[in-house]
Amino acid sequence: MSTSKLKAHLWTLGRFFALPFFGVTLLCGAVIAGGSLGDLNVWLAFIAVTFVMAGGHSFNTLLDTEWTKLDKGEDTSVSKGYAAGTNVINSGILTAREVLANALTWYAIGTIFLAILAVRTTPMVFIPGVIGMLVTFWYSKSKFTTWSHELALAAGPLLAAVLGALSTGSGEWVNSFLIALPIVLVFSYAGLALDEHPDAEANLKKGVKSLPYKVWEFGFDLSSYLLFWFFLAYLVQVFFITVDILAPLTGLTFVLLPLLIGLCVYLKGTYTKPDTFKKFALAIVVTAACYPILLLVGQSLGG
Repeated sequence: MSTSKLKAHLWTLGRFFALPFFGVTLLCGAVIAGGSLGDLNVWLAFIAVTFVMAGGHSFNTLLDTEWTKLDKGEDTSVSKGYAAGTNVINSGILTAREVLANALTWYAIGTIFLAILAVRTTPMVFIPGVIGMLVTFWYSKSKFTTWSHELALAAGPLLAAVLGALSTGSGEWVNSFLIALPIVLVFSYAGLALDEHPDAEANLKKGVKSLPYKVWEFGFDLSSYLLFWFFLAYLVQVFFITVDILAPLTGLTFVLLPLLIGLCVYLKGTYTKPDTFKKFALAIVVTAACYPILLLVGQSLGG
C-alpha cells in the first residue's frame, strides 16, 4: 500500500482535527454528569466516539462524491488546511470501494467499544452511538435544505455529550446535553460558514441552499457572521454559569475571545486570496478547538 493511501486511510478520511469538538465534548458531558476523568468507562466512551466520528467523516467523503455529487467532477469542494478528505476519491488516491471499507471499519471498531461499554454500564449507550453513525447520511443531504445543515453537524457533539453522561452510569444526561450547546454554536453554526465559504460558488451550482452557502451568495460579511455566533456561544455559556450548570472557572474560555476577534478581522482581508484565506481559516479552527478543551479544564477544576 502506498504512503498516500495509508495516510488517507489512517488520517485524512477520519478528519481527526474535529476530535476536540466530539471527544472533548463527550468528556465535558461525563464531568457534568458527575463522572471522573479517571473512570475507565468514560475513556471507553471517548474511544467509541472517536471511531464513530472517523467513520462518519469517511462516509461523508463517499456520500458527497457518489450520492450528492458535490465532490465529483471538476468543480468540487476545496481542500482546506485542516481537512482534505473531500477530494480523496476525486483525486484518485482511493476508490469509492476503499473509502466504504474504511468507513465500515471505523464503525465496526466503534461498535465494539460501545458493546464493551454497554456491558459495563447500560445498553442505552447504543442509542446515541447508533444515531451518531446515521447522522452522516442526514448531513450529506442537509446541504440541500434551508435550515438543517448546521443542525445535522451539531447533532454529533450533542450525542457525544449524552454518551459521556451515560458512560458514568448516572443516567443524568440533560445538563450534559445543554453544555454542548455553546460548543456546537462555535463548531457548527460558525464553523460551517467558514468551512463552506471556499466551496460555495461551485456547490451552489449543484443545488445546495443551506444558510452557510447563503452567507456567500447574498454577500453577507463572513467575519461578522462568525463573530455573531461566537458572541452567542459565550452568552449561552454565561447563562449556564449563572444557573449553576457550568462552573465559574469555565470562564477560562474567554481568553480565546480576543484571538477570535482579531483573526476574524484579518480574515476579512483574505476573501479574494485563497491561500491566505486557508491559513487564517486554519488559525480560527485551531483557536475554536481550544474552546471545548478550556471548558473541560474549567469544569474539572472548578466543578
